Amino acid sequence: MKSKILLMGLAILLALGSTAWAQQSGSAGTQADKTDKPASPAAKQEPPVDSDDDLRKAIESSGGSETQIVANLEGYLKKYPRSAHQAEIENEIYKLSVKLRDRNRAIFYAEKILAGGENNIDVLTNLVTILRERRADGDLNKALGYSDQLVKQFEVLISSAAKPKRISAAQWEDRKQQGIASIYLLRGRVQADLGNDDKARADLVKSFGMARTAGAAITLAELAEKRKNTDEAIDYYSQGFVIALAANDEIDLKSVRRKLSQLYAAKQSSEAGLGDRVLKAYDTFIKERDERLAKLEPPNTNEGLTDALSFKLTKLDGSKLDLATLRGKVVVFNFWATWCGPCLTEMPLVEKTMVKYKDDTDVVFLAVSTDEDRELVAPHLKQYKVNLPVAYADSLNDFFTVTSIPTTIILDRKGEVAFRMAGYNPREDFSLMLSEKIEAAKKR
Repeated sequence: MKSKILLMGLAILLALGSTAWAQQSGSAGTQADKTDKPASPAAKQEPPVDSDDDLRKAIESSGGSETQIVANLEGYLKKYPRSAHQAEIENEIYKLSVKLRDRNRAIFYAEKILAGGENNIDVLTNLVTILRERRADGDLNKALGYSDQLVKQFEVLISSAAKPKRISAAQWEDRKQQGIASIYLLRGRVQADLGNDDKARADLVKSFGMARTAGAAITLAELAEKRKNTDEAIDYYSQGFVIALAANDEIDLKSVRRKLSQLYAAKQSSEAGLGDRVLKAYDTFIKERDERLAKLEPPNTNEGLTDALSFKLTKLDGSKLDLATLRGKVVVFNFWATWCGPCLTEMPLVEKTMVKYKDDTDVVFLAVSTDEDRELVAPHLKQYKVNLPVAYADSLNDFFTVTSIPTTIILDRKGEVAFRMAGYNPREDFSLMLSEKIEAAKKR
């Protein structure tokens, strides 16, 4: 299985290598035809740039061993130093070296990738982390330089990146803050490694302000301890302890607990009151976390319901639609989203069907938006002139286990699912099919 994964991962190199080799051979033949002159015996033969056969052998002869494939690919590059696919091969060697925790190779190839002018946040992050782990002469200073580069690149990236369509503005802002927190935490740790305590503290305070992480809290505690600021150290150790406990962070809780005990007992002569302080830190963290999560995802007011017609959905104007008022009717739900291309084709057909039933008070249509970012919905409906009744899903999609968009579900008069279809089929008359399914539901 491992061998298969490696072969699949490098198959593109073989394909590219074969194409490049064919192109080079073809261009050489064309040139010979143009000049119509035999090659001079004294002409120096340039070594081939690539060999798809040798590259295939390098991969296949590894026997699935990741260590061996690194050695084989390095051998290939040594034999073909002008390979047109040097960058791709070196990138594969880098990834395998990180996976194998081969620090020396990972650092070597990460620096080659970056020297090629590539802006790669992941490579920079890994490089700084591995340099901190290895700590050979000069590694920490190099880590600081790369972490400065990381901060600059990430801030440029995050300032210019557009919000993905499938998440809300609050979720996008949270992701950005989490990312900024992680890079400042990394640089702050490098500064702390080098003894640049003031710069370290500035980075770590910014990181902790963006996202409450145990790593930032504990490093801040260590810096406070160095400054002999016991109260601040106890405060940050307490926060780090409860955050790690609540978030299952990979932190040595026993050592943090021991440090808390030592500092607190040294200041207060006993541990009396330490538990209350830790509990207070815990309550503060949970309150802040719950408030943050509430902004990212509105509370599910329909949680625990076992009947679809017991749901209350939010309409575009913010008012509530109580689905219980639809009992005894045939209900046509069309689950859609603004980012869904097929939905743009299907919704006018749903609307066409709704017009056919405009005088039938026993049939109700509802377009149910599954968008995370609700601010996109109203402008989208206006742009495409959608006239269907619309409400937000409010977890109704989870109740029906809707995993693809669009999905159409018809409930009969008893509130039971009479028809369900995932996706849009362009090869059938959707409006006609939907009408037939509605009539069948009315007769159940």
